[in-house]
Amino acid sequence: MSEFGDEKVRSALADRGDSGQTPRHTLFYFYHGNLDQLAAAAIRAGYKVGPTINNDGLVLETTIAVDEQSFAPRAQQMRAWADEFGSEYDGWECKLVNQ
Repeated sequence: MSEFGDEKVRSALADRGDSGQTPRHTLFYFYHGNLDQLAAAAIRAGYKVGPTINNDGLVLETTIAVDEQSFAPRAQQMRAWADEFGSEYDGWECKLVNQ
């Protein structure tokens, strides 16, 4: 997922009155590549890891703020893991938090 994709999600949140600054349940999706090694790296980094609904990928779960400044290091990490493990990073989603 590109930085544009990250901004698209944040824009959708902002349109609904959510600044992204309040930590919330957030999911990251990966497909293909070495998912076992990706899962191990994510667990070491503190993520909860599980299969996608169709058992064809991984879902990484954590509770974080998703405003641009807070989220940037996470987005970089996801793209780095996708490169390192030959996976497709398919983006993220989070809970809407109206403030």
